[in-house]
Amino acid sequence: MPGGSLSNLLTLCECPGTMWEGSRLRLPCGIRVRFLYDPQGWCALGIISFIWAYNTVFIPSLVIVPMYHDDKLPLGTLVFYFLMSSMTVVCLYLSVTTNPGIVPLDIQPSAVEAADWTICKVCQIRRPPRSHHCRRCQQCVRKMDHHCPWINNCVGEENHWLFIQLLYYTLVLVSMSIALAVLHLYYSPPCSYCSPDVFPFSYIRPLLWFTCGQGVLFFPAAIGLVFGQTFNIIIDRTTLENMADPYFKAGVPSPRAIHEAFTDICGTKNVFCWLWPLRRRRPITAQAGYSYYRHM
Repeated sequence: MPGGSLSNLLTLCECPGTMWEGSRLRLPCGIRVRFLYDPQGWCALGIISFIWAYNTVFIPSLVIVPMYHDDKLPLGTLVFYFLMSSMTVVCLYLSVTTNPGIVPLDIQPSAVEAADWTICKVCQIRRPPRSHHCRRCQQCVRKMDHHCPWINNCVGEENHWLFIQLLYYTLVLVSMSIALAVLHLYYSPPCSYCSPDVFPFSYIRPLLWFTCGQGVLFFPAAIGLVFGQTFNIIIDRTTLENMADPYFKAGVPSPRAIHEAFTDICGTKNVFCWLWPLRRRRPITAQAGYSYYRHM
């Protein structure tokens, strides 16, 4: 590490948005998880968590269960909705707490890799190709896509696959919530046992209108993110690389096969595992002298 960089690192570690080793949240039973101390990120994450909890409670209780009780929806609808809701919150938790691929301060490249590595102008550490320094987290992240305030974390090489899963499950959950709310509001007859004197049935229309309002705001964003991220994965470009070269002046990248692209991101060739978050991504392995960054 070049001389004089120690003072820069100490300054970074004192910043309120830093995510170095001390940035761990202690949970009951001695469990410690990574968590970025950023009030702005907390607010965004709180909004997302509230919307998930709101729809997970009110859509089943106001729409799915009453319609199932009246034989208008199969039991599978309720099971599938709770499955999508569970997968969404699991992916959200893992996206927030997973190390995105922080470049260690003392990492040294192999002799083969050394020519491709660069030195960060901010924290003065050596880093692999396509790494980027996040000014929000005050750290270098391998193959950083962007810093996402909605998950209060960077999206990098090690949690990009979880972020993609979060987008897919969120899109399915939002679509189902909107469709079921509209179905109940405008097409389905009143349920036979819903008493208007009992909460939440006494406020069923405002509660479902609020769900539709959420959908108007978040459905277009979810669609855009899903297609944008999928396109970037196929052409092997990150969001930051697109921002740096939006017109492909460095050359138009050749699209990869979908299986190859998602195998690279998800760390497994098993298609069924691409959407399963409760697993470990394949660790980076050494190949032909590349000991740190090259994999798959």
